[in-house]
Amino acid sequence: MRLEVRLDPVELGMLPPNYREALQAVIYRNLPPPLADALHDGRYWEGRRPVKPFVFSQLSGAISYQRADGFSVGGQVWFRFASPAVDLVQALAEGLLRNGVIRLATLHFAVREVAALPDPSLELPLVVRTLSPITVYRTFEQDGRRRTQYYNPLAREFAELVAANLARKAEILRLPCSEPIQIHPLGVSPRHRRLEQYKGTWIEAWAGRFRLEGPEQMLWLALHAGLGAKNSQGFGFVDVEPRRQSPDAERRAEA
Repeated sequence: MRLEVRLDPVELGMLPPNYREALQAVIYRNLPPPLADALHDGRYWEGRRPVKPFVFSQLSGAISYQRADGFSVGGQVWFRFASPAVDLVQALAEGLLRNGVIRLATLHFAVREVAALPDPSLELPLVVRTLSPITVYRTFEQDGRRRTQYYNPLAREFAELVAANLARKAEILRLPCSEPIQIHPLGVSPRHRRLEQYKGTWIEAWAGRFRLEGPEQMLWLALHAGLGAKNSQGFGFVDVEPRRQSPDAERRAEA
């Protein structure tokens, strides 16, 4: 299930570059405490590997990046939240509507609307765009220190790690996974690279458009649990790009 949350600023101002930490905190604060605690501690599915089965997007709308200071909020903003767990999404929607106002870093926002989004068509080829960038990586020991290697969409490891990550999610959630998903970058270039900070750690991630292929159940999971790693930290939220009709199809639709 997927939500779109629209927020009206009580006051205009600036959000810090790492506001995703504050947005994640908003999500936890608006869930019932027992559910929030189980989710935070990875106990949401008892008896299974620890998992935080949700993903959220960056803010969109009347918000702009100011290189020196962070993000300037000039009006209504919105973000999206998704999870394969319907009760989790419903609990968040109820909490936001009940509380009515949220604090995001130093700014306050009134909750204008919380709307459930319809599931998009999963007809192939499926083209998605990121509403928060995708990150994948491997960790290893070098000279006695733990290091992290991030991968870009043009590297073979990027597609392999995205597919393996989604397969693990399917296994944890006990969803059928007959074959791995395939992901292909569409026009992704160095300008789509993002360096994002989360709790003092710099994370390399990639925005842009991607073509997905694979079983319908896995495509559904990609939209509801996110692509790549660190989804519960606000990475890997993708949405289906509207399918463009051919000129002949458009003329037939207008007739």
